[in-house]
Amino acid sequence: MAGVQGPDRKPANPDNHAVAFDEPADLIASCEATLDVIGLLMGDIKEEIQDSGDSWSIAQILNHMLDTERRYYTRVRRVQREHHPHMRVMPDADYNRLSALRAWTEFYDLRRRQIDALKRLRPHEWRRAGTLTPIGRVTIASLVRHLAAHDALHAGQIARRLTGRAN
Repeated sequence: MAGVQGPDRKPANPDNHAVAFDEPADLIASCEATLDVIGLLMGDIKEEIQDSGDSWSIAQILNHMLDTERRYYTRVRRVQREHHPHMRVMPDADYNRLSALRAWTEFYDLRRRQIDALKRLRPHEWRRAGTLTPIGRVTIASLVRHLAAHDALHAGQIARRLTGRAN
């Protein structure tokens, strides 16, 4: 976070005032940044990078991200609307279903909808909770925090794939 240093989070500004920490805004910004980063990585890629060994292809990574986005979009909506919903982790989908460009387009559209919905949440709604089996108690904030970390993991995977480095 800009303006804060060290693990004790002491103010780094010259007036020694605390720097505002707004987790919902930071999480929304992380979700938006994913669209920028993957958009730059995809550039004007016209065809899939050829498979090399056991690594996922870019299309498989993007299909996985799309599947995860669908699940988390639904989970966030349920936690927002229902009283302590009980949800479960679902088995993996077919990650060979769509081309990289098609999966990216669908992911982008759904992520924009997710961001718009997150921006409409009231501060107390970020703390609403449900149960995700077998994980346990989750809040909207924890779901979006996990989604942001998941994005970073797979954006890095795509970058390594495009540069020919091992995943």
